[in-house]
Amino acid sequence: MNRKRKIKQFALDTNVFIYFFENNVELGQKAKAIFEGLSQNQLKAVTNITSLAELLSSPKLTGQAVRETKKLFLSVPNLEIYGLDESIAIKSAEIRREYGFRLLDAIQLATALIAKTQAFITNDHRLKSFKQLKIISLSDLA
Repeated sequence: MNRKRKIKQFALDTNVFIYFFENNVELGQKAKAIFEGLSQNQLKAVTNITSLAELLSSPKLTGQAVRETKKLFLSVPNLEIYGLDESIAIKSAEIRREYGFRLLDAIQLATALIAKTQAFITNDHRLKSFKQLKIISLSDLA
């Protein structure tokens, strides 16, 4: 993950958590490399609490799996979880108006901007058109 070495603080989209937690065949290893960097204090990341809502809304999760997923998410080292506050709400509305992104995507991007991250890691290729921040596709990482 060559870009990861240069970029030390970034924002993570929910899909990166999904690929890691579900051990995705195609992208799980790339996501795992990010979480290993966080665990080894080499990297710092941010996300919005809406990632937890998205993770827990999967119909596949029931009972114990919901509790385990929540615990895993909340225990990721070097991950700062932002809430939805007025500044993020206003910025996400601006992003949504300008780019037409889904509200949750706009919230994640607004969080990344407000946290002053160097990049946003996602596998949602529609977000590549966002010009206010470097967008890195998980699938493009080495």
